[in-house]
Amino acid sequence: MKIHITNATIITGERTLVNHSIFIKGNKIEKIAPTINLKDKDVISIDLNGDYIIPGFIDVQVNGGGGAFLTKDITEESVEKMTSAHLEYGTTSLLPTLISTSHDRILEALDIIKKSMSHSGVLGMHLEGPYFNPKKKGAHYEKFIHSPSDKEITDLVTKGKDIIKVLTLAPEKVEAKHIRQLVEAGIQVSAGHSNATYEEAEEAFANGVSKVTHLFNAMSKFDSRTPGLVGAYFNSDVWGAIIVDGVHVDLASVHVAHKLANGRLFLVSDASFVQEPVEVFSFDGFNLHYKDGNYYTEEGVLAGSSICLYDAFKICVEQLHIPLLEAVRMSSSYPAKFLKMEDTIGFIKEGMEADLVLLDKALRIQQVIKSGVMQKKLNL
Repeated sequence: MKIHITNATIITGERTLVNHSIFIKGNKIEKIAPTINLKDKDVISIDLNGDYIIPGFIDVQVNGGGGAFLTKDITEESVEKMTSAHLEYGTTSLLPTLISTSHDRILEALDIIKKSMSHSGVLGMHLEGPYFNPKKKGAHYEKFIHSPSDKEITDLVTKGKDIIKVLTLAPEKVEAKHIRQLVEAGIQVSAGHSNATYEEAEEAFANGVSKVTHLFNAMSKFDSRTPGLVGAYFNSDVWGAIIVDGVHVDLASVHVAHKLANGRLFLVSDASFVQEPVEVFSFDGFNLHYKDGNYYTEEGVLAGSSICLYDAFKICVEQLHIPLLEAVRMSSSYPAKFLKMEDTIGFIKEGMEADLVLLDKALRIQQVIKSGVMQKKLNL
């Protein structure tokens, strides 16, 4: 069965097409053309009356959702709950994220994520830690934080090849040879939970670090005489990811970062839970508490967010007044480029995966289409 969506305003990730149609066949976008009125009993036809079609959101940092938290419960069931919860809000592709834990549990998670990658939307894993600077540990358990051994890095590049898509580390705590080894294996290395000096950050970028993790949070700050990792990012050409929930980063700081980054900044949720918030949960020796819509350690440190990427997207448009095309790029196209997957996801083009979100003019989600399959009851 084909799907024909007509009278749409299509935000492709490159441009805006007004009064256009999309034809979906199987899991692919078959054709994009000016609006065609089609009557065919073998085609599901949806008239959007000028409403929006955007690419599905791509979230490269998701700790949990739907009542599951990956690091606490490393199972396929947890991954399925997470992906299902975020899919409802338009995230059609994501990286389940494992935070600092033991090496054995990291290897266990690799097996689980490898199996889960056959599920729709799981692109691989984001390993956040444990190779951090303890001074910037955030909500990670210090017991696990350390510099890596040769064996650990070898394990990750052999067992994690094509599974670990992103690895966040503090570059000042990891030998340059290890960073280069990860990069050569095709793993995107991101600087985060780091107290790196400006010079250490520049060296890390030269060695292949291609991104910074949750800009401003858990990293050396920008100051007049110590520009730190934040300053090094703004003076580089690497990617930056940012949590836009109005709590992790002041919205004025997001506005400044967006201007300075000049097309190198994208959104992540860093979600701990979506849909089913848990008041208190414990794992790996410490407790997290839900308060005023966010999660905190017992010391009051923020521990991930309670948003999905759709929430961040809306804040960008409605509160920061970022143009809709740029907000789509920040939530879909830029992360696809960072992951080097822009030929299959993150844009609306003929021949690409039919991962789409249908929004009304108030940006309310009307339908989510994943690989050509409608996820919601048709109510248009």
